[in-house]
Amino acid sequence: MKSHKIQLLFVLLIVVTACKTKPETKGSPEIETAENAKSNTFLTIDFAGIIKHKQEVPVSKIAGNVEFIQFENSDKALLGRVMDVQLTKDYIFIKHTGSNLLTQFDRSGKFIRHIGKEGRGPKEYGLMRTFSIDEKKKLIYIHTNWTRKILVYNFEGEYVNTIKLDGFDRLQMVWAHDSIFVSFSEPNMGTEPFVFIETDFNGDTLQTIQNHIFWEKKEQNSFLIFYSGRDNFYLANNKLHMKGWYNDTVYTYNEKNKIVPKFLVDLKDHKIPDDLIPEKMSGKPLPKECYWLGVNESAAYIFVRYGSHMDKTKSKDEMEEGCILYNKKTKEGVALKNKGEEYGFVNDLNGGPDFKPRFSNDSLMFVDVTALDMKQYLDSQTFKNCEAKFPEQKEKLVQLGNTLKEDDNSFLMVAKLKK
Repeated sequence: MKSHKIQLLFVLLIVVTACKTKPETKGSPEIETAENAKSNTFLTIDFAGIIKHKQEVPVSKIAGNVEFIQFENSDKALLGRVMDVQLTKDYIFIKHTGSNLLTQFDRSGKFIRHIGKEGRGPKEYGLMRTFSIDEKKKLIYIHTNWTRKILVYNFEGEYVNTIKLDGFDRLQMVWAHDSIFVSFSEPNMGTEPFVFIETDFNGDTLQTIQNHIFWEKKEQNSFLIFYSGRDNFYLANNKLHMKGWYNDTVYTYNEKNKIVPKFLVDLKDHKIPDDLIPEKMSGKPLPKECYWLGVNESAAYIFVRYGSHMDKTKSKDEMEEGCILYNKKTKEGVALKNKGEEYGFVNDLNGGPDFKPRFSNDSLMFVDVTALDMKQYLDSQTFKNCEAKFPEQKEKLVQLGNTLKEDDNSFLMVAKLKK
């Protein structure tokens, strides 16, 4: 499969104002710093030790089945670059560059609708920063870009209401639980007190995760550097999980809805030094093999994706990326390695493209694959010569390759994970 490389999406030059939080508001409890909370189940993933010994890992080691869902090929359903995917029992929701609107499909890939309308008026949005879902109440929360609001829709695409939290200019904001939201902003002015802030429906600050990187700001403008694999939020065990760009600890909620540290990804020498983070614009070269991280999780596994930071001293061929699989039960990890330049699980079940665990939930891992990448792979000698545990499924892929067009809509490759 042609590389679906995690790459620098954009370097955005923006003027940023400091976040105005409400450390104490009438009727709200005193702020509890999550950094000071303790968890009885806290664990450490030895990232630096695990990546020293890379090996090929078949997808059959962790999954019993892999299926391909092709999204409807129609003008109204066309997808651009897939930015985020969330699955519910009945639906697939996709944020993508082909439309400024969130797109809803059923679990077979049939187009249902776009959520909301494009614009800057009431009940409309032009760009979305992120979206989150309350599957129990069948609600969708869309954090808009220009208006800095949260628009709420139901699963039928109907507008419910708008939430505007005064005093907040945060990079991303998602629904956490009940009427509680969590916002994220990595420091880029050098004075931000918090990376994550939990607020209620009224915008009162409840809990925080502190920022530990500060510097004296000399420039008026600030850079924010985005990587598509470096996510800040994910859901696991029906709880929101949070990880900052430069903090190696993943946080979540305990049974009392207190934000607590859950696990640490120990980078050691692979961690970017605080004084060299790109937002500080120090101009100094980064150390070799210095990585950003993206984390997602299932009931049994933790997937730690990593990649090189942008560095003018490195060529594109030197910008490494990969993934670590960590078994939560055995407390063991392995770094994925393939025969070529790519990483991912070798798809020995049906012979399809290697599986990069870009997204996951408690029982599934899934990744988007473009029709072009799929067709190129199905036409390759690698696919024709590979052996599959389920040859009848490989034959279905052969038939797909005979009819697939390069400009068809994307696929979602979904693996059902073993318990």
